Amino acid sequence: MAIAKNFLWRNRALIILIALISIIPFGLAWYYAQNPQLITKRSNYGSLILPPIPLDYGELVAHPVGGGEPLSEIKGRWVMVHVISDQCGDRCAETLYKTKQIRLMLNKEIPRVRRLLLIADDSAAAGLRSVLENDETLLLAVRSKTLPEKLAAAVGKPLIEDMVILVDPFGNAALWYDSGFDPYGMLKDLKHLLRASQIG
Repeated sequence: MAIAKNFLWRNRALIILIALISIIPFGLAWYYAQNPQLITKRSNYGSLILPPIPLDYGELVAHPVGGGEPLSEIKGRWVMVHVISDQCGDRCAETLYKTKQIRLMLNKEIPRVRRLLLIADDSAAAGLRSVLENDETLLLAVRSKTLPEKLAAAVGKPLIEDMVILVDPFGNAALWYDSGFDPYGMLKDLKHLLRASQIG
C-alpha cells in the first residue's frame, strides 16, 4: 500500500513538474514583453529609446557651421549627437574628449561613426573655434528650434547639458546617455550595434 502511495505521489509530482516546465517560459516571455526595460538595461549601457524616434536630418543640421559638410557626413552613418545650449565649458569639453576617444577605439569601424555637436545659434560658434581647431573629426551645426523638444520627448525628460544621443543610419534616435556617462559603456554598445548591423 505504501509503495502504491509513493508511486502515485511521484507520478503527480512528475506531472506538476512537466506542467511548470511548459508554463514558466511562456510566463517569463509575457513578463518581459510587458517590461522590456528589464532586458534592455542588461544588454545596453545607454537607455534605449522605445520606439526609436525618426529625426529629419534637416532638424539636426538646420545649417552647418565652419568648413565641413555635416549633412553629407552624417547621412547613412551612426552619429553621436551632443547638444549644448550655449558655450562649451569644462563638462562639454570632457564629453567631446570622451566621444573622440570612443570613435578612435572603434579601429576599423571608425568610418561608420560620426560626431556632431549641435548649438542653438551662430553666436555660440565663436567660442568653439579653439575646440574645432583641436578636433578635426568634430562636425558642428546649428540645430532646428524644435529639435530639443523632440529629443526631450524621445528620452522622456528635459535635455541635460552634455547628454549624448546616438542616432542610427536611418536617422532614428536610438539610445541616449546622461551627462557624465562611462565611455567604455558607450563603446561596448557601439561595438555591439556595429557588429549586429550591416548598415552605416
